[in-house]
Amino acid sequence: MGAKREEVLNEDDKRRTAYHESGHAIVGWYMPHADPPQKVTIVPRGRAGGVTMFAMDEDRVHHGLDYFKARLAVAMGGRAAERLMFGQPYAGVEQDLKQATRLARYMVTHWGMSDKLGPISFRIGEEHVFLGKEIQEPRDFSEQTAHQIDEEVRKLLLEADEQAFQILDSHRPELERMVEELLQKEELLPEDLKAILGESRGGQA
Repeated sequence: MGAKREEVLNEDDKRRTAYHESGHAIVGWYMPHADPPQKVTIVPRGRAGGVTMFAMDEDRVHHGLDYFKARLAVAMGGRAAERLMFGQPYAGVEQDLKQATRLARYMVTHWGMSDKLGPISFRIGEEHVFLGKEIQEPRDFSEQTAHQIDEEVRKLLLEADEQAFQILDSHRPELERMVEELLQKEELLPEDLKAILGESRGGQA
């Protein structure tokens, strides 16, 4: 994530960052099939105002649709927390949206995870969702199919956004408590998260 930045966030930005990172963490904590959070910090590093780190099963090679839908919901958790608590999204979600859109497009075009389009792999120029490399390939489908792909990607993202919002709305007291703990400590570890949030429902991929 880069070196710690020396700049001091004003209180409004610090609190908003705490809500954003808590949103990611709480959705990951309570969402079935999600990777549970392991560390949450609001110490600015690199280009990030804060970071939520998750415990991913490195030995697991194959994941199903439920797991990737949970990943999308977790990615939307920061934005959903901002909408819930401040009534609007903020520009700091750019990287979250970029990663979520990339994953959703891969689900639809490479892994056959769209009922509407079916078990088809579409040849498409896309940044590889895991390798981070740009793979340019000529498109082999029509404009109508391209529109359907866009609609299916949008559907996945809207569903994830709504799931994240509903989880956070259901756990608003935990969200508020977590934000206050973050503002005091700036960093929460697994034992802190368990004390605040109780038992995790994630990690059931």
